Amino acid sequence: MTRPVVAIVRPFSSAALLAPALRAAGFSPVAVMDYAGPALAPMLSAYDPAAYDAVVNHHGDVADTIARLGALDPIAIFHGAEAALPLAQRCTDALVPALSNDPALMDARLHKYRMHEAVAAAGLPVPRQICATDPDEVAAWIEREGLTGQDLVVKPPASAGTVGVSRAPRGEGWRELFTGMLGTRDKLDVLTEEVLVQERLTGTEYAIDTVSHDGRHSITDMIKYRRVPFGEGIAVYDSVEWLPYDTGAYGELIDYGLAALDAVGLRNWAAHTEIMMTPDGPRLLEVNARLAGAGNPAVTEIATGSSQITRTLDLVRGHGAGMPPGYTLRRNVMAVFLMSHSTGVVRNAEIYDLARDLPSYHSPVGVVGTGDHVDASTDIFASMTMGYIILAHEDAEQIYADREAIRKIEKDLVIDPDA
Repeated sequence: MTRPVVAIVRPFSSAALLAPALRAAGFSPVAVMDYAGPALAPMLSAYDPAAYDAVVNHHGDVADTIARLGALDPIAIFHGAEAALPLAQRCTDALVPALSNDPALMDARLHKYRMHEAVAAAGLPVPRQICATDPDEVAAWIEREGLTGQDLVVKPPASAGTVGVSRAPRGEGWRELFTGMLGTRDKLDVLTEEVLVQERLTGTEYAIDTVSHDGRHSITDMIKYRRVPFGEGIAVYDSVEWLPYDTGAYGELIDYGLAALDAVGLRNWAAHTEIMMTPDGPRLLEVNARLAGAGNPAVTEIATGSSQITRTLDLVRGHGAGMPPGYTLRRNVMAVFLMSHSTGVVRNAEIYDLARDLPSYHSPVGVVGTGDHVDASTDIFASMTMGYIILAHEDAEQIYADREAIRKIEKDLVIDPDA
């Protein structure tokens, strides 16, 4: 019997977890590749052609790619990176329309400014923002909104993994950040043709991960971020903590996050929605219309026994309507991101072996080795050159204590800076 085909466009980052899971469940994974090159190195390393039964290479002719992919008769088409969303949308619309998202709102799932505009149009509060090519237009907006002297965030409207996201404390230097960003290409080779400037939000940052079917959203996990300032970047990932599905404690956060998915027309498949809980209530940071990155689904399975991957399998099995609204947190889990404050070669990565003796130590993920070259931890891609350590324990306080123990160990890290 021929196995049903599931296609993944640009199966990078956590989307690389789909292929082995699909194969094990009796499906035939197919990759659709529309670009390969050094600019995608931060995510391309997760792509293994041997994990797929076929690879369809897209060379710019969408109709031709749809025809070649259509010959394989896929039952579902997903994407592994935001930049793959337009091609995946067109392929899905043509070949599997029942699993499509609203094509009229595709830009709202891809472009941060239009995303916030769509969420605001749905009646949800969002941060004040402007997207422009002229810094004088931004200056007038700052004056008009009463944001003079206030903290600002400056970023590309199509950024991912906090790449290029910068802060301007008290508004100082925003113009230099703006003009320096305009016209550049980021780590994913995305051209910044306009720049987004927002008021900087304060509060606690969360993310809600979901898998949706026909407009019904199933929450697979909720996480709380801890970030620390680093240079001009917005912040560095310090740790991520998995939270219980508790509508009493997090009801406002959940309602806002799911309403944001509706607002951007996300009806099917995965999303990673980042929200700041401010003193005035929840405010959208961004909806990422894809799986949560950095291997999040694998860690979620440690915490809950299921994940966006397992629920994607439910979706392609035809069980999407039966997916539960939430999940059960089986044990406290935290991912502690290792940090480098300079770019260079690591000389004593063996110090991290000391973490194995911590009571909540579970496993390492991509932890750096002696002799490895690492980047200063300014965004998620740089952080992944250092890796992270998973902590899991019945007692949340033990996890917090072990996180601080890892930071103490890290103080002895030696890096030879690049010349």
